[in-house]
Amino acid sequence: MRKAAIILIAFLCTVALLNRNAFKDDISNRTVVQGIGIDINDDETYTVTLETINTENYSNSDGSAKPVMNLRIVDGKTVSSAIKSAFSFDGKTPVLSQNRVIIIGKDLAEKGIIEALDFFIRDAENYPTVQVAAVEEKAADFFKNASDESSVVSRNIEKILLTSDEDIAVTSITLCELANRAESKGQAFYMPIVSTFKEKDKPEVKSNGTAVFRNGKYVCNLDDEETIALNFLCNNARKGAIDFYTDNGPAAISVIKSSTARSVDYSSDTPNFNVKIKIEADIAEASGGGGYNLSEGEVSTLNRNAEEKIENSVKSLCQKLYSVEKADAPGLSRLIYIYYPEKFRAAEKNLSEIMTESHYAVEVEMCIRRIGQDYSS
Repeated sequence: MRKAAIILIAFLCTVALLNRNAFKDDISNRTVVQGIGIDINDDETYTVTLETINTENYSNSDGSAKPVMNLRIVDGKTVSSAIKSAFSFDGKTPVLSQNRVIIIGKDLAEKGIIEALDFFIRDAENYPTVQVAAVEEKAADFFKNASDESSVVSRNIEKILLTSDEDIAVTSITLCELANRAESKGQAFYMPIVSTFKEKDKPEVKSNGTAVFRNGKYVCNLDDEETIALNFLCNNARKGAIDFYTDNGPAAISVIKSSTARSVDYSSDTPNFNVKIKIEADIAEASGGGGYNLSEGEVSTLNRNAEEKIENSVKSLCQKLYSVEKADAPGLSRLIYIYYPEKFRAAEKNLSEIMTESHYAVEVEMCIRRIGQDYSS
């Protein structure tokens, strides 16, 4: 009995050792991709940048460690052939299942991104929840400028974009959401813009507004204030700060909760869109007045000024998107598709003109939840 137990233990140890070695070989023969950048060249070929984990991260004899990440810049007639050609660098197969972001270069954004994303939508290894963002340069240059030996740029980008629930000046969109919006008739889409900056001689990444696309091609940028208006318009505004001015000077509110209801009345010749935004907020900062103990009138004035600021920002954004850029990034035309399907089918070919001629009414209802410390009681 004891001899059989010893044999069994020896057998299990051998199997475990073999599996361990097999696992080690399996990992060492693969390149784990964390981020992908896509650029298009003048000859219509693609340059793809892969940010990959260094699976051989060990110390050299002088005590220095190899970089945590590697950059692989590869070319191909298609995005998929470019990625597969990364094998020629080190004989390792690229693994895309751990990818976190897809970065779109400026030239590609201007020429159109739909075909470049086809591989990521069709291939089973890619996750549909990967974040997509644009840069105002080549994606390859962005990764070069943002990279250092100790940080993972793609993880930093993902963290920033996922703060859209806490910062209403940040947008985010997944590959799945982008594909659905691109396929929706008459609808444009948008994606966040990221950029680099130096912080104590170390490259850092930040959100830098929003890029709007029509028919898959970049048409305009939205700054932080316009991005906030877009998030309100799309019912994506969760939490964050909004600055505005009063007669006493600058002030700010902290949005705690927000909801947006959108409707359309197409009973006449021209659609009338109605946007109602309800906000619960705290007063974050108030200049002038009677100090910390704000009067009821001062609170009412702050409330009204904040409502007017948001209302005007959303109206201005509608004017820019529908009258100037003719890009239905907020997807309001889908309300016509849902509630007036016959009119939508009849107007489908001239939808952008109809959206330009439409009326957009915006109403903001704010509830100041807390006004600050009262020392008078």
